[in-house]
Amino acid sequence: MDMFGKVGLVEVPILIAPDQKAWMDRMIKEGKIAIPPGGTLEKGSLYSMFIRMLLHNAMEEQKRQEALEMDDEDDE
Repeated sequence: MDMFGKVGLVEVPILIAPDQKAWMDRMIKEGKIAIPPGGTLEKGSLYSMFIRMLLHNAMEEQKRQEALEMDDEDDE
């Protein structure tokens, strides 16, 4: 997955709790959800990047878990 916009994207509406939005707003304001080097992005784009990175990490972890399970099955 390319986090810099070279992959076609689809729009998916999401709902988050008010405290989650407040947390994301605070993280963006404090610079803890980073803007790419040399770039400026609207807050909505930062939300999108953050969610995409979470999904990317979850997909990679799932692949890793599946590989571990396959190794365990091979050992039996």
